[in-house]
Amino acid sequence: MSKHIKRSKIIRSYDGLDREEKTGGLMAMRVVVILLIISFVGFCTAMLVYNIIDENKSLSGNDGSQVRYHAYTEEEAQELIRFYNASYPLPEGYAADIVELGGQIYVNRLALDDLKAMISAAREDGVELTVVRGYTDEAECERIFSSVRGEFERQGATQAQAESMAREIFPSANMNEYRTGLLIKLSDDDSYAFSKSKAYQWIYRNGISYGFINRYTGDKKDITGLEEDLTVYRYVGVDNAEKMRSYGMCLEEYYDYCSFR
Repeated sequence: MSKHIKRSKIIRSYDGLDREEKTGGLMAMRVVVILLIISFVGFCTAMLVYNIIDENKSLSGNDGSQVRYHAYTEEEAQELIRFYNASYPLPEGYAADIVELGGQIYVNRLALDDLKAMISAAREDGVELTVVRGYTDEAECERIFSSVRGEFERQGATQAQAESMAREIFPSANMNEYRTGLLIKLSDDDSYAFSKSKAYQWIYRNGISYGFINRYTGDKKDITGLEEDLTVYRYVGVDNAEKMRSYGMCLEEYYDYCSFR
């Protein structure tokens, strides 16, 4: 009888231990599940917040100002990085969406807000960015090209030579990006004088934060076909401008990169 009682106590003792272990195991599992659920909810919330911020993304320029990334349609996004030259002329009947910047200067609607913001931010830093040329229509582009070509002819160049040299400075109307309204010229000074100015130093540091790149640099002349001009800037949008600076690409290289990646 005593053996039976002892055996029963031992069984009950092991039974209780088993129930205790099961209860402890269930509790631990519940804690793990709750923690996983909390982590998942937290991750989803973080992603939601990130996407909201990304849609209205802004960055601080070197001048401390807030500059927005913009949402473009597919057609607008392509227009921002499309280039024109002798091999890829502007299409017949091309017409840009032009708005007034002020002072009888017109630019592409896509560039207006960031250009105004850039001029304002530079002014706050005591720097004046003077836009002397923006959108230029077909007739005016042809007039300027003819004038440049004529100047080379007067200096002794043949007609063919003069035309070739003129295209490296101010292309003829069918290949001139001023017609897009995305190209601007700053200052009436020549490129060398402008390179020594506060305006150039400022836009070199801050231009990409507003979507502007120097369109014609000396190291890319073989690709762009134009002489270096540090007074000429092209609006490509903030995201594109940052990538182009990071990759060390000119517009032609970046367009090809975007087309074939």
